[in-house]
Amino acid sequence: MWKGIVTPLCMAVFMGVGRSAVAEPFHKTSPVVGYRCLFNHELLIVCHVKDMNPRQVGSFIEKLVDTDVDAVMCCPGIWRTNVFPSKVDPQWTKHATTEPASKLPYYESVKRYLLAGGDPVKDTLEACRKYKKDFFISYRMNDQHYVTDRTWPTHNFIWREHPEYWLGDSDTSPYSRGKDNVRLLDYMRPEVRGYYFSIIEELCTNYDVDGVELDFQRFPRFFHNDKVKEGTRVMTALVGRIRAMLDRIGKERGKSLKLCVRVPETVAKCEAAGLDVNGWDGLGLVDMINVSSFYIHTMELGIEEFKARTKRAKIYGEMNYVTWQTGKPGKLARRYTTIETYRASALNLFRRGVDGVSLFNYDYVPSKHRVAMTEGLKRITDVEYLRTAAKQYVVYPGFGTFTARNARTFDIIIPDDTTAVKFERAIMRVETREKCQGVRIDVALNGTPLEACEHQGVELFAPVSENESYAGREAVKFYAVPLKALVCGKNTVRIRNVDKAKGSVTLFSMELGLHR
Repeated sequence: MWKGIVTPLCMAVFMGVGRSAVAEPFHKTSPVVGYRCLFNHELLIVCHVKDMNPRQVGSFIEKLVDTDVDAVMCCPGIWRTNVFPSKVDPQWTKHATTEPASKLPYYESVKRYLLAGGDPVKDTLEACRKYKKDFFISYRMNDQHYVTDRTWPTHNFIWREHPEYWLGDSDTSPYSRGKDNVRLLDYMRPEVRGYYFSIIEELCTNYDVDGVELDFQRFPRFFHNDKVKEGTRVMTALVGRIRAMLDRIGKERGKSLKLCVRVPETVAKCEAAGLDVNGWDGLGLVDMINVSSFYIHTMELGIEEFKARTKRAKIYGEMNYVTWQTGKPGKLARRYTTIETYRASALNLFRRGVDGVSLFNYDYVPSKHRVAMTEGLKRITDVEYLRTAAKQYVVYPGFGTFTARNARTFDIIIPDDTTAVKFERAIMRVETREKCQGVRIDVALNGTPLEACEHQGVELFAPVSENESYAGREAVKFYAVPLKALVCGKNTVRIRNVDKAKGSVTLFSMELGLHR
């Protein structure tokens, strides 16, 4: 049934699309964007149960009731596959026989729920209405999960049945930026663009959405490397088509539907992927720009450059659930982002001019910690409160500062006024890849040398869940930070191995804890 898809997409498949299946009255939205806290909610997480039901699905939203979250960004799928009763992509009606169920046993649970008349998207929307959270669809525009495994259960029909739509056919990882031969869909194909438009249109037609987020960070590869310039124009046309569709449906329903884009953390990375975010803003196509570091938490987001190059859209800074992870897929050990780190990063981002913050994968801590972590979402947008709270500023590898061999000097925004707020103490933690005991590492803050100090334990604050991803004492050093040495704003940190004759070290991370 997928032969000749989207030329235009088979109209028989889309019967009903374009006519609202949602009963009035429609949920009203403000004509302006006032959201302060976006919460990404991937429906994969609700599928880890044997018997799904509306109450269980809605419980993930219920716990957000007293938090600052005001918009739930609902990802309606498990990686590539959709988990709602779609006519555009009826994979949920089929039971694939080409892969062993043991690869993903809980996928069978959600398929049974759908075939029995259940709908996790509808359940989530109803919970959002009950607990007064606006509801966005966050759609992954080229999900990369398991594309090196052709028999993975959650590959949808367009991907399975149309390998001619792929950028290439090899087991090459999509992270191999220099290679084109990867099994991601090619957006130069009108069939591919038509599929994504039609599935998003179907979701907006069948559910009373308040907006849509185009998740270009899952995964930011859409064209062959030599087609990015041409592809940029093609992608802008698609974003414009989606904008027009949202405006049409919004007018029919008497509400304002917002368009958000989740994009790489620098303008350069956006441009390299064919995403003209600045141009989209200039054309009035997008209302919200979610500046994302993809998966690993960092404060090294290009907030200032996005603000300098855009005039209309609201800017959001994303915070992620892990600062680091080790191991292989299926056997990963993660350093989960602490509540103190979320608070420090939120204050940092608001000081740098964001209109709001975004949380990605927040619920993907071990399930026994999920409710406790919800406390971190309370007052996460209250700047005055954040100034008075204990905080943990972190700079980890992967975004330009670390790793570094033996020396690094960098700036960090710390918006804490230690003359106005009484902190008990401030401690800096420096971690190295190799053992650093016996090696002298000098640290200075704003030109003030810091004295090495003792600290009970290895972490500045209790980890969410201890595991093998954390360093031992032999790879960390602690320094007392005079509170008067901190500047409310930009601070310069200098770290140097002055004992290179004893041993060279790789600087891995810096953390600064403000304790109350």
